[in-house]
Amino acid sequence: MSTYLREKAVPGTPVEFIGPAGSFYLREIKRPLLLLAGGTGLAPFLSMLGKIAETGSAYPIHLVYGVTNDVDLVGVERLEEFATRIPGFTFSTCVAARDSAHPRKGYVIAHVESGHLNGGDVDIYLCGPPPMVDAVRVWLGEQSMTPANFYYEKFSPSGVVATIGEAQSARCAA
Repeated sequence: MSTYLREKAVPGTPVEFIGPAGSFYLREIKRPLLLLAGGTGLAPFLSMLGKIAETGSAYPIHLVYGVTNDVDLVGVERLEEFATRIPGFTFSTCVAARDSAHPRKGYVIAHVESGHLNGGDVDIYLCGPPPMVDAVRVWLGEQSMTPANFYYEKFSPSGVVATIGEAQSARCAA
């Protein structure tokens, strides 16, 4: 779609959108949430947090947002705004590049604290590139607990054709 918009569409071209039709969406909040975002995988969480800001949540929500390089760390101002509007919402950011000036380096899973897992009574949402999703799934399998629910979506970079059905939603079977 982005290639079409960039290379072929002209102002005034009618475009019809249908959706969302995927399986990665915010379910009813029945327990604490742990949100794990990689790069542009932050986008669906911003939408979810907007909904939570409107409806509220009786449970704590923590988001860990990781990127590859310092320049990739965007949307932090919006997360700060949500932290003031949503009681119980906290977040942390991290940058994978070793030469980063960011105070938290490494991958997202290195910045998940045991309290965020709530002894397994947690719903985990994960959106990021396929290697990140796979790494988190392996990491979850290595933990001494299984989350109540685990929902994830892998995405492909712009310009890469993704296979239909690549979005996944699954109950963790670690």
